[in-house]
Amino acid sequence: MDDDDSKDSRRASAQSFFQSLDELFDYIEAANTEAAQPQSPPPEAKSASQPSSPPKKAKPAKINLSDFEDAIADLEQFIQNKRQNRESNQ
Repeated sequence: MDDDDSKDSRRASAQSFFQSLDELFDYIEAANTEAAQPQSPPPEAKSASQPSSPPKKAKPAKINLSDFEDAIADLEQFIQNKRQNRESNQ
């Protein structure tokens, strides 16, 4: 009985983990899309009361999406192999 609860807990944790990874991937993708679009300076930056200085640009994220996708695939494969090993040992 405890073994079933443990499996359910692990399964729920794995699902939650992958859902979080999906959300993180969506967030990174959205951030990269926003960073790629040119932004005009805010209206108050054009006022004469402020000294004119070049706007500071945020540094782009140095995340290679292909590497991130590969890491997710590796994690999925690892979990699948662990699950198969446990099933074969029982």
